Amino acid sequence: MHTFVLVAPLGVSSPPLTYQTQSPCERGTLLEIPLKNKHILGVALTPQTQHIGFECKLAYPSKYEFLPIQKLLAEFIAQYYCCSFSRSYGLFTPKLITDTFTTQAHDEPITPILALSQAQNDALAFLNATQNPLLFGDTGSGKTEIYIHLIAQHLNNGQKALFLMPEISLTPQIEQRLQKVFGDKVGIWHSKITAKKKQEILTKLQNGTIQIIAGARSALFLPIENLGLIIIDEEHDDAYKSQSTPRYNARDLALYLGKHTSIKVVLGSATPSLSLYANAKKEHRIYRLRGQHFDSKKSYIFDDTPLYAPSLIELVRQTYKAHKQSIVFLPTRAHFKTLFCQECGQKVQCVFCSVSMSLHLDKHAMICHYCGYTQAIPKHCPKCQSQNLQSQRVGTQEFAKEMAECFPTMRVGIFDRDHITTHSKLQKTLKDFNDHKLDMLIGTQMLSKGHDYHNVALCVVIGIDYVLNTIDYRANERAMSLLTQISGRSGRKENGIVYIQTLHKDFFTPFMQDYEKFLAYELEYRPRFYPPFVRLANLGFAHKLQHQALSQMQEVREILETLIQKSTTQTKNIEIVGAKACDIERLYGKYRYNILLRSHSANALIQAIMYVKECVKFSFEIDIDPLSTI
Repeated sequence: MHTFVLVAPLGVSSPPLTYQTQSPCERGTLLEIPLKNKHILGVALTPQTQHIGFECKLAYPSKYEFLPIQKLLAEFIAQYYCCSFSRSYGLFTPKLITDTFTTQAHDEPITPILALSQAQNDALAFLNATQNPLLFGDTGSGKTEIYIHLIAQHLNNGQKALFLMPEISLTPQIEQRLQKVFGDKVGIWHSKITAKKKQEILTKLQNGTIQIIAGARSALFLPIENLGLIIIDEEHDDAYKSQSTPRYNARDLALYLGKHTSIKVVLGSATPSLSLYANAKKEHRIYRLRGQHFDSKKSYIFDDTPLYAPSLIELVRQTYKAHKQSIVFLPTRAHFKTLFCQECGQKVQCVFCSVSMSLHLDKHAMICHYCGYTQAIPKHCPKCQSQNLQSQRVGTQEFAKEMAECFPTMRVGIFDRDHITTHSKLQKTLKDFNDHKLDMLIGTQMLSKGHDYHNVALCVVIGIDYVLNTIDYRANERAMSLLTQISGRSGRKENGIVYIQTLHKDFFTPFMQDYEKFLAYELEYRPRFYPPFVRLANLGFAHKLQHQALSQMQEVREILETLIQKSTTQTKNIEIVGAKACDIERLYGKYRYNILLRSHSANALIQAIMYVKECVKFSFEIDIDPLSTI
């Protein structure tokens, strides 16, 4: 006798559909379903006990299955981030069902190569004894070695480990450090590896050959049986937050697993995010690891003079003559952020997005860094036809050109997303720099991502004021975290100099060697109507027709206003902060509007959003706990 079940198709845009199965199946079971003349995977949701008044196609058992922790997390993602089950389950890589039961091989006990210092041993003991602990360790304090000892403990207990990092931090250095201790038990997972390599990793993960996965946020969705440890390195990094539906935060998902399963979750950062720090401090979950593992010191030079100041050129000259290396940070890739007219002030903007285009002299083109639209460099102002167009803000390539003119024999590399387009290019550039085949590395925020440069004696930071002056409630935090992380790239084993070009020396100076002091300052002075004091949700509306996007936003705003006014439940405490055009009003040819909601309760926001979804016939973007309000 056939039974009926509601199935969420995976990998396609479709609502749940009803199918017949030859036997009852549990929620979360993977099925092979026919849809539009092809067979795809779907996940079983609700059994249908009532009589179905129409003919249903037959669904078959799949050769794949989700692990219990994958089902647990998929259900939570759908509920918390207000997305469909097709979207939430679609994030996960299922496990191949086999007849044989594989167990982790019990080799000789693993012993990390480097012994821990007393401070590191104390930190390790705290991490082992605390639920969801935060390792707040200064740059160069030896956090990675503590992670290695943690991993060894869990592998020796017959468990697997997951080491999550922002994707750009997945460097040869991390691979080598893990493989030096754990050998071929380590698998590396990120978006740049081939489909063939991914399949090889999945096979080795299932048969027990691979026991450690080091990867970007997507590695959290792999079928890792007997998972005992999750490490979230650089937990402050925005890369853990997905920018497409569902807009999950991998760090927060790992913490959810840490609270609802027996998996040990450890977070680490030299610049922890304020929200996580505030919660962890309240619950006494922080271990503060101070100082550097190596005896080295930094000196800081603040300068408010023009870009190529004589003092900066002299510092670069001294570093080069001493056969040491320099790194230079700029917030802008390519040559400049934009071209603007000296006569009328008009900027050259993308025809599909309401943002300025970036000048790329090497390609003789203007490129939109949002949608990729490319056009020739204009000779006249698009508004007043003046030929007086000038560039605004220096970029990586122009700085490299200036250094080449000042120091013709200096070997200069560029480390930004225009030049580092593949993982192999990333590996080669970092290897060349570590092998001292490059004397200077110029880059954008990619430079701050935990790379270990032992011979760097000079760190130059240009344009940090652009980050500090953005109109976002986290501007102070972003700027201070970025500056601290970049500064940490110099003087790792020997003394180093950090040169900072800024007009805000008085703001940065008190916190340069004490990030915890900055966190205390920010907790005191950040407005109480922003996280970590409240919860936020952002609703986005986009349409090619401006009036349509505006109409959708207005309809949702009216529904929310009525709900808040009439409600006697916790949804009455929701506040509509704003309903307006986005700061970048047009993107990818679509007009964009948003509604920002605020409440002390995340559940209240979720209830209200789910209510709105039932009331309207159109879809809209939902971002719970957005990292930015611009």
